[in-house]
Amino acid sequence: METDDYLHQTVLHDCQGRISHTLTLLLDGTIRIDFANGRRAVIDPNTRQNLTPHVLVPDALMDQAAQVRPW
Repeated sequence: METDDYLHQTVLHDCQGRISHTLTLLLDGTIRIDFANGRRAVIDPNTRQNLTPHVLVPDALMDQAAQVRPW
């Protein structure tokens, strides 16, 4: 993915300092969540809807993802 393909990206760390998730605000306003285990989900932060079937996004992670802004 090139830099121009997204508006903002942030990482979340676990209690041992490892990256647990990468949250990426895409151009269409959705948030892509990349999990450390290689799974990926896309959510709509406005409706808090998970757009990726068969991938569970815990409520706490949904809360974090819904707060991602481009600034």
